[in-house]
Amino acid sequence: MLKFLLLIFISLLLFISCGPRPDELSTAEIAKEKEEIIATIKAFNKAMEQERFEGLVPYLSEDVIFFGTDSSEIIKSLSDFKKAITEQFNAVENLTYGEMSDVSIQMDSRGTLASIIFGIPTTYKMVGAPSPESYFFRVNRTLKKEGGKWVIVSGIVSIARTGKPIQQEP
Repeated sequence: MLKFLLLIFISLLLFISCGPRPDELSTAEIAKEKEEIIATIKAFNKAMEQERFEGLVPYLSEDVIFFGTDSSEIIKSLSDFKKAITEQFNAVENLTYGEMSDVSIQMDSRGTLASIIFGIPTTYKMVGAPSPESYFFRVNRTLKKEGGKWVIVSGIVSIARTGKPIQQEP
Protein backbone atom coordinates (compact mmCIF):
# COMPACT_ATOMS: atom_id res chain seq x y z
CA MET A 1 0.00 0.00 0.00
CA LEU A 2 2.83 2.38 0.83
CA LYS A 3 4.52 1.63 -2.51
CA PHE A 4 1.21 2.27 -4.29
CA LEU A 5 0.75 5.68 -2.57
CA LEU A 6 4.36 6.56 -3.29
CA LEU A 7 3.85 5.65 -6.97
CA ILE A 8 0.69 7.81 -7.15
CA PHE A 9 2.48 10.71 -5.43
CA ILE A 10 5.47 10.53 -7.80
CA SER A 11 3.14 10.25 -10.82
CA LEU A 12 1.17 13.32 -9.70
CA LEU A 13 4.34 15.26 -9.03
CA LEU A 14 5.71 14.35 -12.45
CA PHE A 15 2.41 15.22 -14.16
CA ILE A 16 2.18 18.61 -12.43
CA SER A 17 5.81 19.54 -12.99
CA CYS A 18 5.75 18.66 -16.70
CA GLY A 19 2.61 20.63 -17.46
CA PRO A 20 2.57 24.30 -18.38
CA ARG A 21 2.72 26.77 -15.54
CA PRO A 22 -0.68 28.35 -14.89
CA ASP A 23 0.53 31.83 -15.81
CA GLU A 24 2.01 30.72 -19.15
CA LEU A 25 -0.02 30.79 -22.34
CA SER A 26 -0.71 27.64 -24.32
CA THR A 27 0.40 27.34 -27.94
CA ALA A 28 -3.15 28.14 -29.10
CA GLU A 29 -3.32 31.19 -26.81
CA ILE A 30 0.03 32.44 -28.12
CA ALA A 31 -1.23 32.12 -31.71
CA LYS A 32 -4.38 34.06 -30.78
CA GLU A 33 -2.34 36.83 -29.11
CA LYS A 34 -0.11 37.10 -32.18
CA GLU A 35 -3.20 37.50 -34.38
CA GLU A 36 -4.40 40.29 -32.06
CA ILE A 37 -1.00 42.01 -32.31
CA ILE A 38 -1.14 41.92 -36.12
CA ALA A 39 -4.72 43.24 -36.03
CA THR A 40 -3.58 46.11 -33.78
CA ILE A 41 -0.77 47.05 -36.17
CA LYS A 42 -3.09 46.87 -39.20
CA ALA A 43 -5.69 49.04 -37.46
CA PHE A 44 -2.99 51.56 -36.51
CA ASN A 45 -1.77 51.65 -40.12
CA LYS A 46 -5.34 52.10 -41.40
CA ALA A 47 -5.82 55.08 -39.06
CA MET A 48 -2.53 56.51 -40.39
CA GLU A 49 -3.84 56.22 -43.96
CA GLN A 50 -7.03 58.02 -42.90
CA GLU A 51 -4.95 60.79 -41.27
CA ARG A 52 -6.97 60.63 -38.07
CA PHE A 53 -5.03 61.27 -34.85
CA GLU A 54 -8.03 60.25 -32.76
CA GLY A 55 -8.07 56.95 -34.66
CA LEU A 56 -4.47 56.28 -33.60
CA VAL A 57 -4.88 56.95 -29.86
CA PRO A 58 -6.63 53.65 -28.96
CA TYR A 59 -3.58 51.76 -30.21
CA LEU A 60 -1.00 53.77 -28.25
CA SER A 61 0.20 53.51 -24.67
CA GLU A 62 0.30 56.71 -22.63
CA ASP A 63 4.07 56.27 -22.22
CA VAL A 64 4.85 55.87 -25.92
CA ILE A 65 8.26 56.50 -27.49
CA PHE A 66 9.00 56.57 -31.22
CA PHE A 67 12.08 57.05 -33.35
CA GLY A 68 11.39 58.09 -36.94
CA THR A 69 13.36 57.92 -40.16
CA ASP A 70 14.91 61.33 -39.46
CA SER A 71 17.47 61.65 -36.63
CA SER A 72 15.48 64.53 -35.14
CA GLU A 73 12.32 62.43 -34.89
CA ILE A 74 12.33 61.39 -31.24
CA ILE A 75 8.87 61.25 -29.72
CA LYS A 76 8.63 60.62 -25.98
CA SER A 77 4.99 61.31 -25.14
CA LEU A 78 1.49 61.24 -26.56
CA SER A 79 1.52 65.05 -26.87
CA ASP A 80 4.86 64.91 -28.77
CA PHE A 81 3.30 62.25 -31.00
CA LYS A 82 0.25 64.40 -31.70
CA LYS A 83 2.46 67.33 -32.71
CA ALA A 84 4.69 65.20 -34.96
CA ILE A 85 1.83 63.30 -36.57
CA THR A 86 -0.10 66.52 -37.23
CA GLU A 87 2.98 67.90 -39.00
CA GLN A 88 3.24 64.68 -41.00
CA PHE A 89 -0.45 64.77 -41.95
CA ASN A 90 0.06 68.36 -43.18
CA ALA A 91 3.14 67.45 -45.25
CA VAL A 92 2.02 64.12 -46.74
CA GLU A 93 -1.03 63.14 -48.74
CA ASN A 94 -2.34 59.84 -50.04
CA LEU A 95 -0.36 57.65 -47.64
CA THR A 96 -1.01 53.98 -48.35
CA TYR A 97 0.48 50.85 -46.87
CA GLY A 98 0.74 47.54 -48.67
CA GLU A 99 0.72 44.10 -47.09
CA MET A 100 3.06 43.38 -44.21
CA SER A 101 5.84 40.89 -45.00
CA ASP A 102 8.61 39.09 -43.13
CA VAL A 103 6.56 39.41 -39.93
CA SER A 104 8.27 38.19 -36.77
CA ILE A 105 6.65 38.40 -33.34
CA GLN A 106 8.43 37.64 -30.07
CA MET A 107 6.32 37.54 -26.93
CA ASP A 108 6.79 36.74 -23.27
CA SER A 109 5.25 33.48 -22.04
CA ARG A 110 2.42 35.28 -20.22
CA GLY A 111 1.33 37.37 -23.20
CA THR A 112 1.94 40.78 -21.64
CA LEU A 113 4.85 42.15 -23.70
CA ALA A 114 5.67 41.63 -27.37
CA SER A 115 7.87 42.86 -30.17
CA ILE A 116 6.88 42.78 -33.83
CA ILE A 117 9.15 43.51 -36.75
CA PHE A 118 7.98 43.59 -40.36
CA GLY A 119 8.49 45.10 -43.77
CA ILE A 120 5.78 47.05 -45.55
CA PRO A 121 5.62 48.81 -48.93
CA THR A 122 4.54 52.40 -48.45
CA THR A 123 3.46 55.02 -50.97
CA TYR A 124 2.85 58.68 -50.27
CA LYS A 125 2.94 62.05 -51.97
CA MET A 126 4.53 65.06 -50.35
CA VAL A 127 2.29 68.13 -50.56
CA GLY A 128 3.35 70.07 -53.66
CA ALA A 129 5.34 67.18 -55.15
CA PRO A 130 4.47 66.21 -58.74
CA SER A 131 4.01 62.50 -58.06
CA PRO A 132 3.89 59.93 -55.26
CA GLU A 133 6.95 58.04 -54.08
CA SER A 134 7.14 54.40 -53.01
CA TYR A 135 9.44 52.98 -50.37
CA PHE A 136 9.84 49.79 -48.41
CA PHE A 137 9.69 50.50 -44.68
CA ARG A 138 11.15 48.24 -42.03
CA VAL A 139 9.16 48.71 -38.86
CA ASN A 140 9.64 47.55 -35.29
CA ARG A 141 7.00 48.00 -32.60
CA THR A 142 6.99 47.00 -28.96
CA LEU A 143 3.53 46.37 -27.55
CA LYS A 144 2.18 45.66 -24.10
CA LYS A 145 -1.16 44.43 -22.85
CA GLU A 146 -3.14 47.26 -21.20
CA GLY A 147 -6.71 46.75 -20.09
CA GLY A 148 -6.91 43.46 -21.98
CA LYS A 149 -5.78 44.87 -25.34
CA TRP A 150 -2.46 45.30 -27.11
CA VAL A 151 -1.12 48.87 -27.37
CA ILE A 152 2.05 50.23 -28.93
CA VAL A 153 4.68 51.31 -26.41
CA SER A 154 7.55 52.09 -28.76
CA GLY A 155 8.57 51.94 -32.35
CA ILE A 156 11.19 52.70 -34.92
CA VAL A 157 10.92 52.97 -38.69
CA SER A 158 13.64 52.80 -41.29
CA ILE A 159 13.54 53.06 -45.05
CA ALA A 160 15.22 50.25 -46.94
CA ARG A 161 17.06 52.23 -49.57
CA THR A 162 18.17 50.94 -52.94
CA GLY A 163 19.25 54.32 -54.24
CA LYS A 164 15.82 54.97 -55.73
CA PRO A 165 12.17 54.35 -54.76
CA ILE A 166 10.82 50.86 -55.35
CA GLN A 167 8.35 50.32 -58.16
CA GLN A 168 4.88 49.13 -57.21
CA GLU A 169 3.30 46.42 -59.32
CA PRO A 170 0.06 47.63 -60.97
